[in-house]
Amino acid sequence: MARAAPADQLPVPSPERCVGFVPMLSDDGDAAAPEGLDYDQVSAALGAVIQTALRCPRPPERSALNLTFELTVGCNGLVSEIVVTEGDGAPEGYLDCVSAVILRADFPAHDMEGGMPVTYPVNVAW
Repeated sequence: MARAAPADQLPVPSPERCVGFVPMLSDDGDAAAPEGLDYDQVSAALGAVIQTALRCPRPPERSALNLTFELTVGCNGLVSEIVVTEGDGAPEGYLDCVSAVILRADFPAHDMEGGMPVTYPVNVAW
């Protein structure tokens, strides 16, 4: 019997309703700006899934990897894009496995309609 892929062991997040944003002027005339997600929200969503990526098949002859993922988190709380900007020579199959895990991160909805960029460094050692 084939083992399930690590990402398959995680629930698929459901899209949430985007948070509406209506810019309003403050008393001093400054416009309020959308806030997107804060550090704690990003950390909680990614922290809930990243340990599962340790179950991705280890690249041969590697004892450590330094990776950087550039994510776009849609206003609905789902990761809409992942780009590996630094892969330290990691094989594509391994990067695909880790990316599939990150796609299962369940972020809260936010008010950045075009999506919020998130840079996520991952350092793995076996």
